[in-house]
Amino acid sequence: MNTKFKQIVSAIAFSSLILTLTGCGAGQPDAAEGRSSSPLEDLVKSGASEISSAVHSASEEVSQNVSRNGAAPSNETSYIPPENNMKGEVSDGILVLENGRGIMLYGIGYEPGRNYAATVNKYKEQLGKNVNVYSMVVPTQVTFYMPDEYAELSDKELPHIDDINEHLSGIIPIDAYAALKSHVNEEIYYRTDHHWSQLGAYYAAEAFAETAKVPFDDLSTYDKHEQSGYVGTLYGSSNEDPRIGSNPETFVWYVPKREVSTTYLDAKAQDGYSGSYFFKPDDFGSTAEWNLTYMGGDSHIVHVETGLNTGRKLMILKDSYADSLAPCLFGSFDDIWVVDMRYCETSAVKLAQDNGITDLLFCSCTFSATANNQYKLAEIM
Repeated sequence: MNTKFKQIVSAIAFSSLILTLTGCGAGQPDAAEGRSSSPLEDLVKSGASEISSAVHSASEEVSQNVSRNGAAPSNETSYIPPENNMKGEVSDGILVLENGRGIMLYGIGYEPGRNYAATVNKYKEQLGKNVNVYSMVVPTQVTFYMPDEYAELSDKELPHIDDINEHLSGIIPIDAYAALKSHVNEEIYYRTDHHWSQLGAYYAAEAFAETAKVPFDDLSTYDKHEQSGYVGTLYGSSNEDPRIGSNPETFVWYVPKREVSTTYLDAKAQDGYSGSYFFKPDDFGSTAEWNLTYMGGDSHIVHVETGLNTGRKLMILKDSYADSLAPCLFGSFDDIWVVDMRYCETSAVKLAQDNGITDLLFCSCTFSATANNQYKLAEIM
């Protein structure tokens, strides 16, 4: 299969996800503004924005016939997907396996990822040597669950992540792939949704804490919650493929037992009010919105005070993948600022400086780091 065709298939997958998401779900209170938001706003908060930006990028790559072939890194050569023999079919640009797992197909050029790296480097330059800056680009399901039989439908994410890391300067890369690979037979990604699970986020957070040399709470100290009947965003994006819709899964979230203070601020980091970091899935009108359990969405800036005295303060500049990762670090930093690159309307550098941030983590999936969301990082710098 040629490169241009794969790009077209990928663009179709991203477009399908957006079009389907806008048509499902019910309005729910917006945690930042105290109003009832529209279904489109709710679902954009659930992570559709990073996919939307990839549509534009992939479309441009098709027209420009950009070459994006690359050899897989050496650490991937021996990897065999746990569902390697499973049959599947492409439904509206999403590969749907017979067990109901949906896989978004990846196909974006290298240049946007290099722009992401250049922007992250500029953050480091402005923040100076006293602030540790990290980059965690998270691979998606396609890296771990794509059967060999369908490999040519999609490009590989790892060469793009490696290329980003090679263009970083003074930035500490966090290898989410290595952290997740040994747990691939656990439920680290949802079958029916484009996000990872909080369990996957936990393992990546553990790798970050080890690199940052901060304490880290064992998962056994969390309260585990489960809710059955979860059918996530990939059901709509696959044109309601019955293999996804008829195979609901269990939504699982972990709440740290630590008492923390959570403040919600608007996109300008103003007008704060207190609330809980966690919501209940039943607070939302559609199962596709259940990822809003973390922070109730992304349109606000969240400040968590943990009561620790480590001398370390963290800011996470992110897409929706980091919503479930942030609470895994409640036992690691004194303060945690969670800022979504897509909605922030203030200077992220100034926010970090004004609040004594010692550690800055960029955390997003590959679709954000290698598509148009990386331009948002430059806009809010």
